[in-house]
Amino acid sequence: MPGDSHFWSSLMKVKNDFLRMGKFMVGDRSQTRFWVDAWLETTPFKLQYPDLYNIVRKKSATVSTVLRSNPLNVAFRRSLVGNNLQAWLHLVAKVVNVQLTDQKDTFLWTPKQNSQFTVRSMYRALVAPLAVPYNNIIWKLKLPLKIKVFMWYLQKGVVLTKDNLARRQWKGSIKCCFCNFDETIQHLFFDCQLARIIRRIVHVSFNITPPMNILHMFNGWLIGLNKKLMYKILVGASAVCWAIWLSRNDIVLTATPLQVIFRGTHWICFWALLQKENERPQVTLGCRVLETTAMEFLASNGWSFSYRISNGYFCAWFSN
Repeated sequence: MPGDSHFWSSLMKVKNDFLRMGKFMVGDRSQTRFWVDAWLETTPFKLQYPDLYNIVRKKSATVSTVLRSNPLNVAFRRSLVGNNLQAWLHLVAKVVNVQLTDQKDTFLWTPKQNSQFTVRSMYRALVAPLAVPYNNIIWKLKLPLKIKVFMWYLQKGVVLTKDNLARRQWKGSIKCCFCNFDETIQHLFFDCQLARIIRRIVHVSFNITPPMNILHMFNGWLIGLNKKLMYKILVGASAVCWAIWLSRNDIVLTATPLQVIFRGTHWICFWALLQKENERPQVTLGCRVLETTAMEFLASNGWSFSYRISNGYFCAWFSN
């Protein structure tokens, strides 16, 4: 309100967040709002029954005011019919047996086990949704920080594929660079014909069934494997995703599966420097197996290719 102090205005800005993080203990309900406060369940009635809340006359009525009479002391701006009537009957069934006492209402602070409010607990509750989860498996992989952030963005679904760009009012074509389907995260990294060929080559090379989507990659795909091996495989999968993304950003319309494979193995070998020294030869050997299998697989399907060195790593250009 105009004239309020800055301190009071700041408190009012977080009032709803404060109330959302707590609940009211049973008492006389004289200080508890029927619709706005979470007094019977963890979610207030205004969120459970938004259509009823929109047409109720006294939105800030207290629980004691509403429950003091039978039928309930609630007035609506229009008659209740259809779904609104069913919702009201459902709500009445919830509160009909509530018994008021002579004790005062007590506010319980749910972020703390002892129900006591602290500024620290509220701060943590407010910033928790914005914080990067430190226990996510992505952060435990031996990858450059830039790649970890990319994979985390991929997992969150916010990498700027063309469908995400279109949601930001981008006016360009949303067709995939490698085929004629719309580009989404799921399509580009898993369903595109380029991605499917790469997944098939990886399967032939290591007998590993590819993940179905990005969530499956980090949740359940490699279940049963020991942690060390699982982390190494996820490093390789991250390299393939990164190689697909770089190839897509190059806008190379003739990009081929073998180009992506060799680009991916280049990064895996480079990132092997982050591994323990005695584990690096295993990583390098895995890359050579993948490259050899890729060339044999594609050659057996009528592809011809030539080699060259570009940007410090091996490339294979081929055509059918």
